[in-house]
Amino acid sequence: MQWFIDLFTGSSVAQQVVVLSFTAAIGLMIGRIKVKGVSLGGAGALFVGILFGHFGLRMDPNVLHFMQEFGLILFVYTIGMQVGPGFIDSIRRHGLVLNILAVSIVLMGVLITVGIYFFTDMSQNVPVLIGMLCGAVTNTPSLGAANSALAAAGADTSLTGIGYAVAYPFGVIGIILVMLLVRLIFRKKPEAAAEEYTAELGKTRQDIVSCSLALENKNLFNARIKDIPGIRTSGIVITRLQRGDDVSMPDGKVVLQEGDKLHIVGFPNDVELMEKLIGSRLEKPITQLHSKIETRSILVTNKKVLGKTLGTLALEHYGVTASRVVRGEFKFTGRLDLRLKFADKVLVVGPSEGIDAVAKILGDSLKALDHPEIIPAFIGIFLGIILGSIPIAIPGMPTPLKLGLAGGPLIVAILLSRKRKLGPLNFFMAASANLMLRELGITLFLTCVGLNAGIKFFDVLLNGDGFYYMGLAALITFIPLMIAGIVGTLVFKVNYLSLCGMIAGSMTDPPALAFANSMTNSEATNVGYASVYPLTMLLRILSGQVLAILLLA
Repeated sequence: MQWFIDLFTGSSVAQQVVVLSFTAAIGLMIGRIKVKGVSLGGAGALFVGILFGHFGLRMDPNVLHFMQEFGLILFVYTIGMQVGPGFIDSIRRHGLVLNILAVSIVLMGVLITVGIYFFTDMSQNVPVLIGMLCGAVTNTPSLGAANSALAAAGADTSLTGIGYAVAYPFGVIGIILVMLLVRLIFRKKPEAAAEEYTAELGKTRQDIVSCSLALENKNLFNARIKDIPGIRTSGIVITRLQRGDDVSMPDGKVVLQEGDKLHIVGFPNDVELMEKLIGSRLEKPITQLHSKIETRSILVTNKKVLGKTLGTLALEHYGVTASRVVRGEFKFTGRLDLRLKFADKVLVVGPSEGIDAVAKILGDSLKALDHPEIIPAFIGIFLGIILGSIPIAIPGMPTPLKLGLAGGPLIVAILLSRKRKLGPLNFFMAASANLMLRELGITLFLTCVGLNAGIKFFDVLLNGDGFYYMGLAALITFIPLMIAGIVGTLVFKVNYLSLCGMIAGSMTDPPALAFANSMTNSEATNVGYASVYPLTMLLRILSGQVLAILLLA
């Protein structure tokens, strides 16, 4: 049985993997246990890691550090890939409010830390206080940045790690506690909040509608379809023409005649304008008439057509018209200048044989979605690390600021997921692949953080000033979040799930985001998290450095 004991106590590669996987597995199983409908979720790996770390389960420090940081990179990169397409839309809708709340949380945390410095004996132990701030807001990059400033000032940076380890657990618990308190005090239901978020999206985004019109404007008799005023700029698509008993697919060169009936597709305002211009709306759309024309949704998976416009593809040569294009949460009319991206769904109208031909051109392969693009993922992470490593010089600061291993990959992923195609590379990530990498990343990160914190956690907690430090750090965690939660709910009327995402993002805390995601499958939490994460990360890094310099001056 010695060989089995060595798997947990030795120093081989197998031992590293066994410790990591065993801790993660137990943590995830405990995280699934629900008490009155509430569970730890992925955060279970953190607390099990602390417990196992305390009882002597160890990993090589270098291996542990690598797995922790690599897990974090995977997590934030996949989050960026997921929320990127809707990120700008989120900023336009409520990003300003969320960022105001997030910035206020950062500033209140700094002010409380300064208050602790002046009104307690922590003025004699600044490195521990700075570590408590970083741990209370669960921001590892700020700890690294603060350590650089402390080292430049000649302070003992090992003390910051103690403050961080003691403060970090309640940093995670405190965020989750605030989410639960806001939910309890204001009687918020995650399912209802998800429905509200969906309804909010519906109000801010116009859906595409269609209708059939009778040609009554005499000025359009004998005019070509493409010469109808505003037909090009509005994005309106004419998918069917009824002339007598015949229903056909018209192109822009068709000459209109008295008695024609047109079926149009577009956004509501544009459809209303066309109704005023062309003629009255028919009670029975001509799409309900029997004809050989079909409608089918085709998936864009052929890499040869990516980046090309619908006009370039000349679908009319096959007697087919693209009426609309669905891209994630967004819908577009099939205007000729619209460029196709991978995984777009194109709704086409035309004869069966023509649609079959267009399907071959566009790809229409579900298997292509299931096959993950590995090369673009590694290139995206590579570019993210480069961006995160760029030093940003701030006058008066001893060391330059950096976005770090979390901020860089997140920003790059957001940009690439919106672009989707860069040269021959396709930066689309299927939902199944994204979920797998995201869960793997967050589990690795939390497990390693727990194993590392568990080494000193109980010793400092029980034999030193650990409880005292923890109590002070709890103030830094709880007060700003609770104030922001109340103000966000009562004053700004922020959706509960978006508020939870903002709270997690303001603390740059993946465990809290995992907990928020476990309440519902709505994207509101992830979008709220990503909306505030870049600015918050920069402020966390900057505030830790500046505060370290000022308090030691």
